[in-house]
Amino acid sequence: MTGFRPTKPRRHGSLHAALSIAIDQVGGLEDAADIIQRSTNWLYTAADPDVERRKKATLSFEEARALSRAGATALAEDLSLQAGGVFLPPAPDTAPAAIQAALASYAKESGEALAMVIQRAADGDFDRLDAEAAMKEIDEALKALMGVRALAVAAIEADAAPVARAASRAFAASVRA
Repeated sequence: MTGFRPTKPRRHGSLHAALSIAIDQVGGLEDAADIIQRSTNWLYTAADPDVERRKKATLSFEEARALSRAGATALAEDLSLQAGGVFLPPAPDTAPAAIQAALASYAKESGEALAMVIQRAADGDFDRLDAEAAMKEIDEALKALMGVRALAVAAIEADAAPVARAASRAFAASVRA
């Protein structure tokens, strides 16, 4: 199995959604089960929000850490949001193309988040249902922004300020074109 695509929807922001994304990030159910040394059935049960309470499987912190070490950042992202913060991803490549891609992603995601909030508040009210509908877009915009921040941190740490300036000029030129 190359990815984890559960058939039941997982509510955005839920523990089950974060675990489902983490499973996908490491290559799917079989790979994730190998990483934490559990059966695929056990792991699928842990990621299923509709399992009866008495049959629920619980992922340990040690298992969550093992998934994180294998490249699943979704659990760290979820914990960061639960603590009122945001997850700063690992420092990526600071090549101009990577910076332009990160900026483009942030522009797209923040625009979609802003549009969603404006649409949901157009009736003069922004209630719980509106907020829940907008949260996925808002979280995607935050993730994209933190990707841009990670690039800035990497540039500072690598003393690559000239590369970042060149990328900024190239990005600005491409927007004007």
